[in-house]
Amino acid sequence: MIGLIQHVLLHLLDDSGVPGARAEVLRRVGLPEDTHFRLDTDYDDAQVDALLDQACAVLHLTRDQAFEAYASAFLADTRERFPAFYAMSADSRAFLARQAAIHNVMASGLRNPDRRRQINDKFHITALDNGDLRVRYDSPRRWCGLYLALAREVAHFYGDHLEVTVAQCRQRGDAQCIFQLHWPELRPSSETALTQPAKESP
Repeated sequence: MIGLIQHVLLHLLDDSGVPGARAEVLRRVGLPEDTHFRLDTDYDDAQVDALLDQACAVLHLTRDQAFEAYASAFLADTRERFPAFYAMSADSRAFLARQAAIHNVMASGLRNPDRRRQINDKFHITALDNGDLRVRYDSPRRWCGLYLALAREVAHFYGDHLEVTVAQCRQRGDAQCIFQLHWPELRPSSETALTQPAKESP
């Protein structure tokens, strides 16, 4: 995973109110206390899983609770770091329609083309005629809970009511995760269709 994920996680530990949380998590994972993660660098996925698991243990959180806390911290960080990503979207539907493209921009600096392609292939988003978005998330990491937490946090930021239907999920034994995002109070818009990076067959 790109280092932005780990960077935000360490700052979440710093802000948790648990003394020495960052140092303890890094120690448990076998990393030096002064470890820092570059935002534009790809790191070992297993290490990221270990960081998350140990953060949950130190903060006494379930993984879902950690994802909710992380989503809030991630939006706070990226709104300051990448304000244009938020300013270009009128609502959360437009933002989440662009989400795959934004995700790929963050990975564009990776030198390894195979890893860059794996990251680019992780999300596929289809804009449906009724204004819904169908999201296919395909990753062996099974961090689909983080995507859903981020989607809800984005909707909260824009003041939108978002409903999520989980059609398929790796956590339930499916081969991939497929979500349908529905905004009952938003009308279908041309902006959502125009911002789609690519269409996939329903």
